[in-house]
Amino acid sequence: MDVADFRTIIALAETGTITAAAKVLCRVPSAITTRVQNLESQLGTTLFVKSGRRFLLTSEGQVLYDNALKIIELVTLAEQQMVRPVPGGRFRLGALDSMAATRLPEPLAHLYQQHQSVSVDLVTGISRTLLDAVLSHELDAAFIADAPDDDRLERIAVYKEELVIIAAANFPPIRSAADLTHITLLVFSDGCSYRDRLTTWFREAGIRPYRLAEMSSYHAILGGVSAGMGAGVIPTTILDTFPTQELITIHPFESENSHITTELIWRKGGLTANTRALIDILSSNVGST
Repeated sequence: MDVADFRTIIALAETGTITAAAKVLCRVPSAITTRVQNLESQLGTTLFVKSGRRFLLTSEGQVLYDNALKIIELVTLAEQQMVRPVPGGRFRLGALDSMAATRLPEPLAHLYQQHQSVSVDLVTGISRTLLDAVLSHELDAAFIADAPDDDRLERIAVYKEELVIIAAANFPPIRSAADLTHITLLVFSDGCSYRDRLTTWFREAGIRPYRLAEMSSYHAILGGVSAGMGAGVIPTTILDTFPTQELITIHPFESENSHITTELIWRKGGLTANTRALIDILSSNVGST
């Protein structure tokens, strides 16, 4: 088996079709089919089964796929260390929506100024999605909140955020979860660390949220709140991006959950030159408060 075999297994497992895998690898579909067939013959086992139009991993194929990810990670790291020991090339970076809109632009601007050959692919999402993307090698590093203890990760703390509750204009003071008993909560999808802090607050008070409305961005949450749709929780940094604050009321999040630390995480042993360059910029407190 060679590196091309491992890349083929990964591409087919993650795309599900011969055509899509061929596109990812810049190969003709017949080459993908032949390589998979040769691998199955060589190993004496079935790696994929077809379900409709998609190819699904067998249990044996899953084992090979998991090992292929590790092998490709080592190959990539070796190539970066030998061929490109200095920052440059594609940098796959993830960030929370709130951070991408507020704190991140300045450090990234400094990264571009200092290392003009770096090309950042910035992906935004919720903490759980970004964590999974780092662990599955889809991202080189990511900024997330409430990262779990995991021996597969390395991390540094970068920012401390304060969460506040927002509600419509003229909304009465909010001092406890009971004050929102019959109010819709505007939140991100399940897996968002800020949503988890808010629902934990309700759970600790023994109250079940009246209704959750999932939104796609903080500006959608701010817009919904200002229109009287419900209440939400946001980091204070987001407030500066909302030009019509007179349409909302801001309430302290009276909970030990109101302060949250954002960390930069990457896979253990997978610290690239690009990630190191960004850490150096963050460590110099550029763009932080």
